[in-house]
Amino acid sequence: MPVRRVRSVSSSASSTSSTETPSVISEREQRVRVPTHRRRQARQEAMRRQPARQRANYEEDYDDNKPTPLLFKILMCIGLILLFFVSGYLGASWIVDFFSKKLLLKPEDRIENQEDLSRFQDSEHQRVTQDALRASEGVPQVVINLYHVRDDSIAETQKNFISRTPEDNIRDALTELLSLSEVPNAEKIKLLHVFRDDDTAFLDMSGQFIPALDAMGQRKSQLLLTGIVRTLQENFSPVSQVRFLIDSKPPKSGGTVELGRVWRMPKKTS
Repeated sequence: MPVRRVRSVSSSASSTSSTETPSVISEREQRVRVPTHRRRQARQEAMRRQPARQRANYEEDYDDNKPTPLLFKILMCIGLILLFFVSGYLGASWIVDFFSKKLLLKPEDRIENQEDLSRFQDSEHQRVTQDALRASEGVPQVVINLYHVRDDSIAETQKNFISRTPEDNIRDALTELLSLSEVPNAEKIKLLHVFRDDDTAFLDMSGQFIPALDAMGQRKSQLLLTGIVRTLQENFSPVSQVRFLIDSKPPKSGGTVELGRVWRMPKKTS
């Protein structure tokens, strides 16, 4: 009887082991062939059986549907906006520059280089001259010979002016003479007053006249004053000499040229 019991136990054990092996193999094969959604369900079921702390860590590590943080989304949107903005700006600038060089989008009055500036100045000078001629049609004019500085010498240029009083014509002639002589800051130099006493013309100049003479140097300053005297002598008889004032006061001695003395042309010898 005891022997029989042992045999029965061993046979049952062997039968049990033999029956368990196919079941284990079949479960592995079945797990490999299980669809993805069933594996996800099995994984979630395993999570429920685990403690709460481990389940939280498991969800954090393996949750496929975990949403993207809001701050990360905002940063991504800002980065994309900046990328598109910079690309659009650089692209538009390149296109505009390209067509500007081809003179397709360049306005007529746009100045980009020295050639455009010279062209604009010439056109403006012509326009002003034409406007002056149209405005002066039928108005009496006077021709004045201007003696101005050019390349360390005195040059002569004829200009037409509207005929006015001698004092006004002297003012117009002196303004044009300073411009032709390329006096520094000529537009700031003003002839404040003009009056004549017999053969002497008194020219009351603004204070900017002295710094301009200093900037021109001694030789050109002497040529400029000589040209002024000669212009008045030949066009505004009986003027033969000129005295200069600065801001209605006698000029101080010294400086590049002596303005305090009487300036006159030497008498012509026959």
